[in-house]
Amino acid sequence: MIKDILNIKNICKYTLIFLGIYLLSFLGYVFPILNHLIFLTVVALAGYFSYKRLDYGVYILLTELIIGVKGYLFTFNVFGFALSLRIALFAVVFLIWFFKKRAHKFKFVKTKYFFWYVLLLIFILIGLLLGIIYGNNLANTFFDFNGYIYLGLAFVFFAAISKKNLKNILQIIIIGSLAVSLFTLYCFAEFTIFHQESRPDMAEAISSELAIDDEEEIGSTISHSTTAKNELLEYGPIRDFENQKAPIYRWVTDTSIGQIAYLAGPFFRFFSAAQVYSLVGLGILLIYLFKGGLKKKEYYLAILIVSINAAALFLGFSRSLWLGLAGLTAFIFFNIPWKKTLRIILYIIGLILIIIILSGTLFPTFYDLVAYRLDSIVHPQSEGAGQNRFNLIGPALQKIKLHPILGSGFGATIEYESVVPEKYGTLRVFAFEWSYLDTITEIGLLGLLAYLLFLFKIFREGIKNNLHQEDKILIIGMLSGLFGIIITNVTTPYLNHPMGIGYIIVIMLFIYILRAEYVKEKFQS
Repeated sequence: MIKDILNIKNICKYTLIFLGIYLLSFLGYVFPILNHLIFLTVVALAGYFSYKRLDYGVYILLTELIIGVKGYLFTFNVFGFALSLRIALFAVVFLIWFFKKRAHKFKFVKTKYFFWYVLLLIFILIGLLLGIIYGNNLANTFFDFNGYIYLGLAFVFFAAISKKNLKNILQIIIIGSLAVSLFTLYCFAEFTIFHQESRPDMAEAISSELAIDDEEEIGSTISHSTTAKNELLEYGPIRDFENQKAPIYRWVTDTSIGQIAYLAGPFFRFFSAAQVYSLVGLGILLIYLFKGGLKKKEYYLAILIVSINAAALFLGFSRSLWLGLAGLTAFIFFNIPWKKTLRIILYIIGLILIIIILSGTLFPTFYDLVAYRLDSIVHPQSEGAGQNRFNLIGPALQKIKLHPILGSGFGATIEYESVVPEKYGTLRVFAFEWSYLDTITEIGLLGLLAYLLFLFKIFREGIKNNLHQEDKILIIGMLSGLFGIIITNVTTPYLNHPMGIGYIIVIMLFIYILRAEYVKEKFQS
């Protein structure tokens, strides 16, 4: 399957299409009328093609999920509410599945995952009910809960996708990861080379902007929000950029595609939550590089994509994703022969030493940046964001003590002292970075246990031996990506977000279909 995907012509074609979507989103931001027109066009086309073939709807949903981050690449103003493309696509495809008669409409019910899926849903619904009973803010309750709604797509994916469609799904994941990585490298270079005026020691600094409402004062209590920014509601023919920050910065920030911040020297950082798919794509290809079985052209193309994805993860400077990458690599090492693992580790150590020597000699400022970032993993309290995470732990544990078994419901808030300039003072949030503590706050220890058992079932099914060897390699690669997400989720939420939930559904789908095909062939023989 992977051999069909590692085709230079297809990769170039679809990568340009994915990057073209980013370009259209930017143009839609600059020309708000265009944004609304593109939104309506995409939703209409998604509805038409999904009605014709439901698998087309799945491809559209998955593409948007990988590159869309929070779903605001395109929006539509509905009575002052910025309706995201993600919500619109979800509603259209889900409703078409629901109302259209299909022979295998509820195939997911017959899988071995369904019991654990229902168990998790029960605790999620209890969390929603408790959020209402405990009087949590209704808006906070909805936005805290809404990511889990994506679990409903399990029925759509299982109904729409068969063995012949798996290649298309895998292609979207691999090429989507490459597009996200290339976009990351572009944004890093764009600001490092062309926007030095955005440094904090120069005019129009962007890295010290306060992420609070105009009417709020520093030190006040604010409520975390996941809603879209008001800038996305604009209808005008062209947006006013006079005496404003760089258009690309405003677009990236207002659509929540990523975060751009100054580091040191000439260097800026671009982080996007979509980089988790750079991690996933890297894991899938890495297992093939280590296990073998690729032809020469495919091998070098896989190395190129892995290198680009690794560079994007490195330059994103996300310590959470760095830890996720370490977990992913460890998972792969446990699934290949130990002699090969030892040899690869020695190669990696040698490569790291070469990079350290070269960067320390040629780019000392950048070398110091990386060293500081790595040191902050071991000593997180030495850095503002790390100190913030530690400030969260106490209030989170106090909140958990109130309702440890079933949680305080969705929308429950905690208050903590923030020390970073962007959000300084006492903050009140309903979603925070210690994601497993956040989950316990929402749905309790029993809810978290149900989620972990659900994930354990997926891993248990995936590592069974009743698969063809090539399929086994693919599943191990996909599971390595999920393991990386589980590690990353310690400090950056993904398992309660459509980006992580969507990938969980995809893995279940691959394991189920590939195992069913294997059993069918064995029975026939």
